[in-house]
Amino acid sequence: MRRFLGRQLLPPGIDEEDVVQEVYGRLIEMASFDDIRSPRSYMIGLARNVVLMHLRRARIVAIRSLEEMAQTHFAADDPSPETQVSDRQQLHLLASAIASLDEPARSVFLLRAVEGLPYAKIAHRLGLSENAVQKRHARALEQFMMLLGRGGNASDHATPFQSETCKANHDERA
Repeated sequence: MRRFLGRQLLPPGIDEEDVVQEVYGRLIEMASFDDIRSPRSYMIGLARNVVLMHLRRARIVAIRSLEEMAQTHFAADDPSPETQVSDRQQLHLLASAIASLDEPARSVFLLRAVEGLPYAKIAHRLGLSENAVQKRHARALEQFMMLLGRGGNASDHATPFQSETCKANHDERA
């Protein structure tokens, strides 16, 4: 068994002599040796099992005591003051954008985005056709893109060509 273990590349932290002692300990605990047909193969199998057990134990992360955990200081999960201010500003901008929508579009948007209703139910509730609901929802989203694009600070168009194309498309709809 020692020759077998000597030829094996044992992982760091596992000593060959410790494996041998543990194998002998398991053999001593056995009630009978009658079922063992090949003692050499049996002991090598036990040695493999002991090495595998040590490898499994090495993967388990030790849990610190509660006292150590109580002394450990963790960073708060709360957002920073800057993040809180930015989030409030974005929420205010969104509320203003929703308030700026005309009434059928605002109702359609809120029923779709907040309540998650399908177009058919919104149409039934508001007494509109499903097609009209879809168009109002699309216009509401388009208005949001215009108002909130790039943080609400600038036009959402990247090039003058896009601006002219979008303006022409908007004029066609009107």
